[in-house]
Amino acid sequence: MDPRTFRRVLRIEGLVPFTVCAIVIGSVVTLWEAGFSGSDWTLFVIASMTALLIHIDAHLWNDIMDLEIDRQEKSRETGRDRPLVFGWATVGDYRKMSAIITVLVVVLAAYLTAQRIVIPLLVALGFFFNYWYNHPRFAYAHKPFTEWYIFPWLVVSVTVTVVYAGTGIFSLLAFILSLLHGLIATCFVVSMMRRDVKSDQLGRKYTSSVRYPGLPHSTIYGIVTLLVAVLMLSPLARILGSERAYSIVLTTVIIAGITTALGAGVDQLCTRARYSIFPDFESKANRLMVQQVGASIVYAVAIAVMFVGSGGKG
Repeated sequence: MDPRTFRRVLRIEGLVPFTVCAIVIGSVVTLWEAGFSGSDWTLFVIASMTALLIHIDAHLWNDIMDLEIDRQEKSRETGRDRPLVFGWATVGDYRKMSAIITVLVVVLAAYLTAQRIVIPLLVALGFFFNYWYNHPRFAYAHKPFTEWYIFPWLVVSVTVTVVYAGTGIFSLLAFILSLLHGLIATCFVVSMMRRDVKSDQLGRKYTSSVRYPGLPHSTIYGIVTLLVAVLMLSPLARILGSERAYSIVLTTVIIAGITTALGAGVDQLCTRARYSIFPDFESKANRLMVQQVGASIVYAVAIAVMFVGSGGKG
């Protein structure tokens, strides 16, 4: 197996804005809920490692499921290496890596369960999201509207899990902050679906963009993110107080506005590509999508900074 395969399996552009940022948000919520001395950071780290492993396993199964579709993709324009397509690795290699990861996750989950009894349900939920979306037997990645009922909740499940591992608490604050970040992070996924519409069509992958190509999906998703941010003001104010709640919502609105504007640019490019010959569509849309990834990472860091040195809820 070519060593370049491991870099692609990690897929930093997806791992960081979703799982890594979810863990960052979880760390500051853990501090808020229980303080540094009152939190079990060993369990927090183990839960974080478990979440990262499940996410990496999802990359493996996604590549297996989309193998024929990826053969249609303009990999150079989208900047994505495809180990299975390029012959760097085989499906058998991927299955072996998945088996090793699954064993590691089970061992880590067993250790966590001794301290946090609900962990098996949370880990099972992680695997459910993984296989439901990525496994060829289910392949919900090939169906429309997964950006609405799967992706934001991935961030929520990771953040709630690591906070529970560290504190023993199911935190409402963790739920709200991770939902907001999940929506912002998913803006780039919607743009990615728009970018990949041609290869998805050829591979009969019926995402929302393929099924309803005339809709400005990225713009719509960004606007909904803005609306949800405003709706979260009241519950955040009850938990954190008005000043910090306004700061969080204002930050969310600003970043969501940026991702919406970038997504609108992707929608415009997609519309142009539908009605004209546009060989640079994938590369130009990809640049906007990468900027959305950066915005989502900036958002997670900004939220974390707001809690640094602020003390806990007590």
